[in-house]
Amino acid sequence: MIRALILFFLLFSFNIINAQKNILFISVDDLKPMFNSYGHGDMITPNIDALAAKGTSFLNASTQQAICAPSRASLLTGLYPDNTRVWDLETQIRDENPNVVTLPQHFKDNGYYSVGLGKIFDNRSVDNNYDGKSWSTQFLQGMPNQYYHSNDAGKSGYQDPLVHQAINQYNSYISSNNITSTNGKREARKLFPLSKPSTEGNQDLPDDGYVDGARTNYALIKMEEAASSGKPFFLAVGYTKPHLPFVAPKKYWDMYDRSSIPIHPEQARDSSIPSIAFHNNHELVNNYSDIPLNGNITVDKQKELIHGYKACVSYVDAQVGILLSKLDELGLSSNTIVVLWGDHGWHLGDHGLWIKHTNFEQAVSSPMIIYSPDHGLENNMTNSPVELLDIYPTLCDLAGISIPNETEGKSVKEVMNDPDHKVRHAALAQYTRMSNGKRVMGYSLRDERYRYTKWIQMDYRNGERYGPTIACEFYDYEIDSFEKINRCSDDTYSDIIAGFELEFKRRNIAQSSPSNFLSVTTCGQSYTAPDNSTYSESGIYTAKLVADNGMDSVITIELILDGQLSDNVYVSNGQLVAEQQESDYQWYTCSDNLPIDGQNSISFQPEESGGYYVIISHPDCGVVQSECVSFNQVLSTEREKLKNYNLFPNPVGDILSIDLNRSYEDISLKLVDISGKIFLKGSYKNKSKIKLNVSNLKGQFIFLINLNGDEQKKTNLIIQ
Repeated sequence: MIRALILFFLLFSFNIINAQKNILFISVDDLKPMFNSYGHGDMITPNIDALAAKGTSFLNASTQQAICAPSRASLLTGLYPDNTRVWDLETQIRDENPNVVTLPQHFKDNGYYSVGLGKIFDNRSVDNNYDGKSWSTQFLQGMPNQYYHSNDAGKSGYQDPLVHQAINQYNSYISSNNITSTNGKREARKLFPLSKPSTEGNQDLPDDGYVDGARTNYALIKMEEAASSGKPFFLAVGYTKPHLPFVAPKKYWDMYDRSSIPIHPEQARDSSIPSIAFHNNHELVNNYSDIPLNGNITVDKQKELIHGYKACVSYVDAQVGILLSKLDELGLSSNTIVVLWGDHGWHLGDHGLWIKHTNFEQAVSSPMIIYSPDHGLENNMTNSPVELLDIYPTLCDLAGISIPNETEGKSVKEVMNDPDHKVRHAALAQYTRMSNGKRVMGYSLRDERYRYTKWIQMDYRNGERYGPTIACEFYDYEIDSFEKINRCSDDTYSDIIAGFELEFKRRNIAQSSPSNFLSVTTCGQSYTAPDNSTYSESGIYTAKLVADNGMDSVITIELILDGQLSDNVYVSNGQLVAEQQESDYQWYTCSDNLPIDGQNSISFQPEESGGYYVIISHPDCGVVQSECVSFNQVLSTEREKLKNYNLFPNPVGDILSIDLNRSYEDISLKLVDISGKIFLKGSYKNKSKIKLNVSNLKGQFIFLINLNGDEQKKTNLIIQ
């Protein structure tokens, strides 16, 4: 009997493992959605097209920021760039978010064998182990020699002997002339046009003559390893092409006739479009030896670049085909979810632009294809606005594992069944700029037809999240697919722009002053807003909360009075607040589903970070339970040990002084606004007095200080 029970248990466990879907996660760098299946009839991409025919092509997918590291940091953490605080190619994800759970890490934590290679994270935003917490085994970005054709020179990116000769000549030139400055090296580079060319297509090599082919060789080994791990697997394979330089084996260049390749028909920049929307093609001009410093790219060179981009796309398509064939060979295709995505789009001459780094359509629009063996329509194409951020929750949803509360994307699982289903009004992207020496953030919304962009002057690095609008853009793609005319000031579109403005308010971004948004669907005949105004009809309302220091905040309220209990919970002033009024409440912790003693009011201030929900009951409208809400804004718990802590003056002007009355070995401090956003932080050792320059900050804050990792205190603070 015992033997039979053990056998039954083993069989049961085996079936559970096999029932869990594997994930093949394919990332392609700088890949705009330029496939045959996406409507580019001149492209040769049979393998990507075959994947699209099996699953869903999201034709209206937006990157969150059209630059490698921020885009990947956002997708892989499930957080928008304003919350990862990764807006550049230098910031490391875990410096800003030490406890974040990444997508591969979450699958690993849920019993998956998590393995990756190539370009998944941008290497500049993670540690030398490519975020070791995310993987079950060693991650490799570059490939060892044995995975290349004949252990040859492919690792350098170029195979042409003349290129290597020119590289040696260039290095000798800058050494003998003692050229050390960046500008000097750039100028010298142009003297040797083959020392770092933007293209290479004259080498008759197998695929593993270059790095992406070598990655495929390694990926096949890792797929076999993952399949034999005894666990479901999350296999991430990251390809570099079609990132510059455009190098690929000659056979992929031979697929296209350069003489028949047109350049982009619209390369002008209309005066209606603000100059802040553009850039000077710096990545191409500054880095490649065959591109003049003045940025004058001839027609012939444009054709060569477009030819190279197409060849590289077909080269990567071939690698995708090899991966999918290996799935078939191992008998895994019927049990593996496949997602293919590019981290952003790419300009190929439109607006006179090359590379990415904008909020225009060609940089923001990104490929996203998802196939699940047991979910979704075949050959499904949808224009529903989605974001790369949605990949994280969607894969969790499809695999049947929990979606972390912290993730800000939305599962698009239902869109895979119904191409008309929408999970949001419009998709969000953003990009940074400098204007007159001040930081600017451009926020862009894209729905099925329009794009609306606002450029907001704000010191986002120091925590500002609102400021004056210095420019706006509005494009109607139905009549202007090339974004030739900015219609932001066209009264014909005022109602549509108002709808986009409401979406910005929903997201609490791109506003001129502190703001919040409440979507209230409530039981009852009326609703009392936070400013004590009462409304008896559904509609859009504004509540203004007046502050003593003049930093008033605005709350936009989308009110629906429909006789139903609202299950919405929002965060305000460090508290969780239920939108439903005049009801009975009981707050619970999500981790154990236990009620919290004494927490029976409309609001609840947790003493520690975690997940919480509320059950609301009303004698006339029944009972409703909110979703689990992640709360990470706990500032401190008052402690009796720290009694002589003094912070002055308050209100403060330019200089904030802290007197701790005695010296402490370790001190950390934070300045947090009323919504919990960190505006300033610092660490000190063996100090008793600290002075901080807060002249660039205005508003109401909570000052949190931690001493020796144990004693904490908070003080309300006003900076004038």
